[in-house]
Amino acid sequence: MDYLTKSILLELLNFSTSQNKKLFVVGGAMRDYLSRKSCSDFDLTGKNAAEVGVNFSRALDFTCFPLDKTPGRNTARVILDQNQHLDFTDLQGRNIEEDLSQRDFTINAMSLPLSEFLSGKKGIIDPYKGQEDFSNKKIRVLQGPIFSSDPLRMLRAFRFAATLEFEIDADTLTSISLHKEKLSASAPERIWHELTLFFKVSKTLPLLKSMHDCGLFDCLFPASSIDLAQYEKVESLLNDTINTFPEYVDKFNTNAFLDKHYLLKLSVLKNATQGCNLRLSNAESQLVEQALNGAKSLTQVYLKGSPELNETYELTLSIHEELPASIVLFITDSDGSDISERTLFCNHIFKYYYDQFLPAMSEKPLLNGEDIINQFQLSPSPLFGRILNDIQKAQVLGIITTPEDAVTLAGDIIQSQTKESNG
Repeated sequence: MDYLTKSILLELLNFSTSQNKKLFVVGGAMRDYLSRKSCSDFDLTGKNAAEVGVNFSRALDFTCFPLDKTPGRNTARVILDQNQHLDFTDLQGRNIEEDLSQRDFTINAMSLPLSEFLSGKKGIIDPYKGQEDFSNKKIRVLQGPIFSSDPLRMLRAFRFAATLEFEIDADTLTSISLHKEKLSASAPERIWHELTLFFKVSKTLPLLKSMHDCGLFDCLFPASSIDLAQYEKVESLLNDTINTFPEYVDKFNTNAFLDKHYLLKLSVLKNATQGCNLRLSNAESQLVEQALNGAKSLTQVYLKGSPELNETYELTLSIHEELPASIVLFITDSDGSDISERTLFCNHIFKYYYDQFLPAMSEKPLLNGEDIINQFQLSPSPLFGRILNDIQKAQVLGIITTPEDAVTLAGDIIQSQTKESNG
């Protein structure tokens, strides 16, 4: 832990001691403690811990807001900066041992008093052998109605296994299979949040297979199916674009594209955005739809053979910003027999898009709407759109290069439209 974080936690220790309140570190901070990783977020519990958090934030002028106002489960979040926060949750039960018994997995049922956490002591409160499971990289559910009380914990098991690179033990998978139908009681927003965190992990295929085998997948996507072979290819390509597209690997390594990885994996789920109990944002649903449609358009043009320049323009115009995403789905939607040909085709499209299409699209239009009004005394109409689109296309293709060329083309379009209207 860095010096600033430790100093804030020492301030917290002094503050809680002055209030005669004992705080315990729990959750992810304990796992980071065992693995000697730095930690930015801390979960703390104790009697009236939420109140301690509120008072501490006021004393040090930190932002604080409630996460849970349920009586007996009050939780307050104190924001240290944009990358760090402290969560204070009231103790569940009479003591820390009772609190730990109500948690989900053994690796989350460990604790240390804040004072001992800061001093580096090893006397961890560990009634359920969480340290042993952590060392063995096992996700093991606690005894009792853990999944019944909060069915979302079944998804959380897979999320923890993915993010920590752990395995879910056999008894826990059996329990998930027995309780899977209860997942429908969870809020769609919470389900989607857990799935998002899961799909954002780089390697999830074995766990997705396990999710499928225990029946949880069908509860999540009752109207869908999954092509595990394509999912594997999508995940593999996303993790190793440099070998497929070495010239354009930088286009796949932007933060904007990396943030789309989880949605591209979701796209492999057939009909994933229809009829499923999920809460994708409009932007997320739109990206999935655009990537799928883009892949279909690429397939149609590819199967025709070498595309003409006009066809390449129309293709890239329709896909545009989602070209890398569409190409990932296009490349992986194949049995592999024509992968070399598909890759060559995609490189051709990439070259046109980045070397010709985008530079031309960024240029100032040779003719705009005001120019059309002044030149031809036209009133705004649907004809405007056709004229502007055709001029843009001709400009990108290099057919016209001057404003005079654009005026001539606009005149030809207007004349053609007049003839059509007059029959």
